[in-house]
Amino acid sequence: MLTNLSDVDLRRLRIFCSVVEAGGFTAAQVRLNTSLPRLSTLVRELEVRLGYSLCRRGKGGFQLTEQGAQTYAAAQELYADIDRFHQRVVMLNEQYPEFLQIGSVDNLLSHPEAPLPLALSLFRNESPRTRIDLQIMRADELEQAVLEGRLHLAIGCFNHQLSGLHYQPLFEEEQNLYCGRGHSFFERPDEQLSNEEIETADYVDRGYMLESRRPYDLRFGHCVSAFSMEAIATLIASGTCIGYLPTHYADIWVARAMLRPIAPQRLAYRAAFHCITRQGQTPTNALARLLQALDTAQSSLTLHHSPRP
Repeated sequence: MLTNLSDVDLRRLRIFCSVVEAGGFTAAQVRLNTSLPRLSTLVRELEVRLGYSLCRRGKGGFQLTEQGAQTYAAAQELYADIDRFHQRVVMLNEQYPEFLQIGSVDNLLSHPEAPLPLALSLFRNESPRTRIDLQIMRADELEQAVLEGRLHLAIGCFNHQLSGLHYQPLFEEEQNLYCGRGHSFFERPDEQLSNEEIETADYVDRGYMLESRRPYDLRFGHCVSAFSMEAIATLIASGTCIGYLPTHYADIWVARAMLRPIAPQRLAYRAAFHCITRQGQTPTNALARLLQALDTAQSSLTLHHSPRP
């Protein structure tokens, strides 16, 4: 029986709510980037702590028990109370009357249409006393942090749209397939490289994605994993692997003849970036002003970089 609520219990409860919102364990494992056995274990541990069954899973599909439905509803009330508590104690801080925790994926600074630097400039000019914490995380970590209330807002490229989050489109990022100097593809013309031959190369997979995107039905037989753009670029630059990188990020290494894009006319793709916030939360004044600054910055950058007639 649950007699006190620990941080571990809160995390298990968040996982349970995510499973409910996804409609079952199978759908939730992709959204949470967690294996099915791990999800099942976490929910079972929560059931042991609570002393009753939360759901039924099996051939009949995923179903909440009566206690499970009431626990989910109680959890939503708990999260709303935590939000209200956080907003009130922040407002009591005389030195920093407002506080924002925001997050982003790495290596966006060189993207010409990424609005966060300009948005922060606009926001800081208007609200110089607001305290800002900016954290760099993987996309899956950003989603979980916003869901759990550890971040007010985050910017990234998200493979799936989770229930419980609001996704606001921001910009797109071109991704190209690259090889490094020393790789057998480096000196060969693109027209000599068929997709079938490209698939024989060792490929750098994005280890933080259960479904790492490989456009145009490319199916690589040999993969290594990396967990940041810098790590992916390093493995590609070694000349032993090929992999996808954002064009704006890779341009500096291409200019130094360390990397080269492989058949960009047929293998490049565009990835959509979004700003995410938690659904149902009441935005603080600071968050509302930052969202407005993002909107203004996005409009300004889009207009500036739009092709002229």
